Amino acid sequence: MICDLSHIEQPYSGEYEEKIYDINSSWNSGDWSWILFEKEDGHCFCGEFRGKYRGAVLSEKLAVIIVLTSDYLFILDLGTAKLLDYKQQPSYIEITRTPLGDILLNDESNLNILKNQTVAGIDSIPLPIHPDFLKFEKYDGASLLMSCEESGDWEREITLILDCNSLTVKKL
Repeated sequence: MICDLSHIEQPYSGEYEEKIYDINSSWNSGDWSWILFEKEDGHCFCGEFRGKYRGAVLSEKLAVIIVLTSDYLFILDLGTAKLLDYKQQPSYIEITRTPLGDILLNDESNLNILKNQTVAGIDSIPLPIHPDFLKFEKYDGASLLMSCEESGDWEREITLILDCNSLTVKKL
């Protein structure tokens, strides 16, 4: 099982065992991202993903690894690193894992949660306002602080707080 991952620059040829995650599409960019995976036994291998890197997390709760690039959202099996599902040209710009192991995505105006191992399992979390420029800031215990501007009122920054236990959001 994979226990850790990190974003790396393009490795030297032969430096690691490599696995290429590429979806055949005429919409693919020329960008690539590399993720170094470490298994529990210490063995490492490198995944090469189509698109510019935006984020990567693993969740033991869902038994998945999520890699977000400009071209795709890749969902991999945590045990085998096999591709389970993907979404082409995702609008998501950020990804995070909560302290409880939930995976959150944002597209600057919506907050989403991955409920299972498929892209069909991505659901919206209701927000108290219509945000623009939503951004994950930091965790404070079991709360995620997010900054944004309210749609139509770009004069002031607003802080939203997600309670990771109840998955409810309130305006600070």
